[in-house]
Amino acid sequence: MTVLRASRVGVVHVALAVFAIALIARAAVVQLWHGKEWAETARREHLAPMPIMASRGTIVDATGAPLVESRELVRLGIAPRDVRDRRGLVHALASAGVPESWVSRATDRRRVWVEIPTRLLPEDAAPAIAMRGVREEPVSDRIGFGMGGLVSGLEVTLDTILRGDTGRVTVWRDGFGRRFESPAAPRSVIRGGNTVALTINHWLQDICERALADAVTRMQATGGDIVVLDPHDGAVLAMASVRTGQTNPAVTSLTEPFEPGSTLKPFIGAALLGLGRVGPTDVVDTHAGSITINGRTITDTHHAPAMTLRDVIRWSSNVGIVQFASRLSAREEFEALRDVGFGTPTGLPYPAEAGGTLREPARWSRQSAASLAIGYEIAITPLQLVLAYAAIANGGELLEPALVREIRSPDGAVWYRHQRRVVRRVMTRETAQQLRDALIETVEQGTGVQADLSTFAVAGKTGTARRVEGHGRYGTHAYTASFVGLFPARDPQYVILVKIDDPAGVYFGGSTAAPVSKVILKAAIAARDAALDRATLTARDYVPGAQLASTAARDSGDIPIAVASTKGGDVGDDPPEQAHPVTIALAHGARDSVTGSRADSAVERTVPDVRGLSLRAATRALHLAGFRVQLVDGRPGETSPVAGALARPGTVVRLGRVE
Repeated sequence: MTVLRASRVGVVHVALAVFAIALIARAAVVQLWHGKEWAETARREHLAPMPIMASRGTIVDATGAPLVESRELVRLGIAPRDVRDRRGLVHALASAGVPESWVSRATDRRRVWVEIPTRLLPEDAAPAIAMRGVREEPVSDRIGFGMGGLVSGLEVTLDTILRGDTGRVTVWRDGFGRRFESPAAPRSVIRGGNTVALTINHWLQDICERALADAVTRMQATGGDIVVLDPHDGAVLAMASVRTGQTNPAVTSLTEPFEPGSTLKPFIGAALLGLGRVGPTDVVDTHAGSITINGRTITDTHHAPAMTLRDVIRWSSNVGIVQFASRLSAREEFEALRDVGFGTPTGLPYPAEAGGTLREPARWSRQSAASLAIGYEIAITPLQLVLAYAAIANGGELLEPALVREIRSPDGAVWYRHQRRVVRRVMTRETAQQLRDALIETVEQGTGVQADLSTFAVAGKTGTARRVEGHGRYGTHAYTASFVGLFPARDPQYVILVKIDDPAGVYFGGSTAAPVSKVILKAAIAARDAALDRATLTARDYVPGAQLASTAARDSGDIPIAVASTKGGDVGDDPPEQAHPVTIALAHGARDSVTGSRADSAVERTVPDVRGLSLRAATRALHLAGFRVQLVDGRPGETSPVAGALARPGTVVRLGRVE
């Protein structure tokens, strides 16, 4: 019995010894043989690398005002079973703005994990983050301040510049799921995105957007575009697009080419002048506004037996420009349009910019030469057209457009700054000046009178073209109305294009697009900072313009304007405000009070008779006589005090106008 008991104790001892040896062996295997594997498993369970997104760069306008910037937000993940204060969490989430349906899910203990999709401000989410079972994840959100389509495209194009370098941090996770940054693994260096400063002026951009939206609504149009460019360095100052039914349209000024109509005529004139085929005062037979070429009848809305080249541009004569263009070979006409940038993308940093259409002469039909002369069989973008007119404004140089003014690193260092770049010279300075003179007359006396300002000279050209509809045919009542203006006329700071698609009722560019440009220019002059040099504007355009008008009147006595106007036939431009012969005569011998010329304020002067003058000419005549002018509703040209009355210099003369 004793032996049996001893043998049992020995067995137990042996078994314990074997178990101990097995345990030690297993521990040795785990720690020595598989130690690295288990250590890595433990590290994965308790340590985790977490990316830290770099702050995306800000996009600002030319004045430094933010257009797009990043906002730091958080997204919450919740383990409902770990939440102890369920009622407190419900209140915290509701106060942070989390939808009620997601609050219910986050507090449902049957769920293991809930990720709330709502992005919250850190200060709003702070009470919930402090609770057990709630985990935060930093996220970044982009906030835009208008210009949606343009900014969205730039975000894509400039992504590598804006996004910066993402960093990483190692965090510990305890048994309750809480996370702590590991002191043993310092975070990698994070470099924020660069700041991109655009050439866009947000004051001018806002003016253009409001004016375009109002015009499209008022005219019941299908859409429209406005582009404003600095003609001296190619900077895009404003770019607005509207399409009915679209709250955030693409930048159609870059992506949708159109047939420009009569706004193309000055470039045919530039080719003729440059090659010496015609002078500004050379006359061509315009056949009283109708001509048939190769079986096609081309008509004018302004009938005259003959016109000079300047008259052809002023009155937008289709017959006249086709007659003049016949002096160019097909290759010369093609090269004239190609050289000003038509048919080629401008290279602006925006995705999907259209190059337009300009076919080579080998693909022309018998009608193509005439069609191109009046702005058909060619498709160009609004930006291309503005750049071409900038060459007229700056003395003949085609510029590379710019949308980015500079790029700055997070520490403020400038990595890139826009410099003026000339693509090529497309006309001589003399030719550019001759065209500017013709465009000034177009606004003062021709088809663009509704863009005229009473205080500053404006140059420009109207355009009206049929629009192609769904089946590749011109629509019966589908038109593109446009106006391209240079402001101020003598030394332009703006080239402005206004394009209206399918305006209801009156569809001529002179009656639709030109008045919109006038509204924009008035607002820009009144704005705090709309990229205008007011000192230069006052010194070079207002006063010399008045002196020039006075000098011209003294030299010639009268300036006759006589062009008969009829409507009908092919699409042309809008008739002028006065289609009958009128005579313009300015007051003689008056001294200019605007320039500060010395005048005897005690001597009364005669109020000049300004009936029959344009609004600006009448205003200038009154200023030259030494009077101040107040515009009031009434018959055009009527004044109070009446013409012939005596009044002291500085007296306010009320001048009638009809808006």
